[in-house]
Amino acid sequence: MIDKLAVLNPLAKLPDEETATRAARAGAVGSWLTAVGSVFGAAMIFLRFETYVGEMRKQILANAAQQDPAVTQAMLNAIGPTTAWATIIFTLVLGLVYLWLGFVQWRRLTRMIPLLMLLLSAYGLLSTLLAYASNKAATNLTSPAQMTVSMAMLAVAVLCFIAGLRGGFRLHALRKAG
Repeated sequence: MIDKLAVLNPLAKLPDEETATRAARAGAVGSWLTAVGSVFGAAMIFLRFETYVGEMRKQILANAAQQDPAVTQAMLNAIGPTTAWATIIFTLVLGLVYLWLGFVQWRRLTRMIPLLMLLLSAYGLLSTLLAYASNKAATNLTSPAQMTVSMAMLAVAVLCFIAGLRGGFRLHALRKAG
């Protein structure tokens, strides 16, 4: 089992087609991990629905001093359960897209899916870390344990996407040569 996890090492060599295939399929596993994270995020919003809506309203009121009162009132009227439900539905749809991309990656062993997912995941990881570092994150919405699990899953997914990208490029090179 440990030798199969060796493909997650970004510096490991991918000498043959079997190892490159395993690495490319790690990209699919990363996509599935991201899908699980999306479902988990949607469930957290659903379970803390009122807190989520209240925090959105609080953020609007925090910025109210710099805005026209009519704009602030219009934004407060727009934020409600519909916005929260739209967020939940959008997050679940993204989870389904990630699930589908994982299945496509598992069967086709592409280079583009891990590249796209790596860029999106790295952006998500860095923007979340920067939000926490600059104290601009909505810390009332997530517990430290939830954020730790989420960041750990995202970090593992990034490693999977790096392996998937390397495996996809190696398989492409092997097929081109052979």
